[in-house]
Amino acid sequence: MSSRAATASRHGRTDHPQSAWRVFRIPLLLGVLTIVGLLSALVGDDGWDLLSWLTLLAPIAVAAWGWRRRG
Repeated sequence: MSSRAATASRHGRTDHPQSAWRVFRIPLLLGVLTIVGLLSALVGDDGWDLLSWLTLLAPIAVAAWGWRRRG
């Protein structure tokens, strides 16, 4: 692998175009999870609270994973 390819790979850039779905699928999924978490927090207790916590922690976990991966 050339140094240019290694640098591009490290920064998440590619030489080929990507579809909008490939670019935005993770942010869309995190947005849907956040909405589900917020709505489930409003709906009820017990199981709903657990669902709320898990879905609202997902974006934080993904951000921490990405930060750790780059570091």
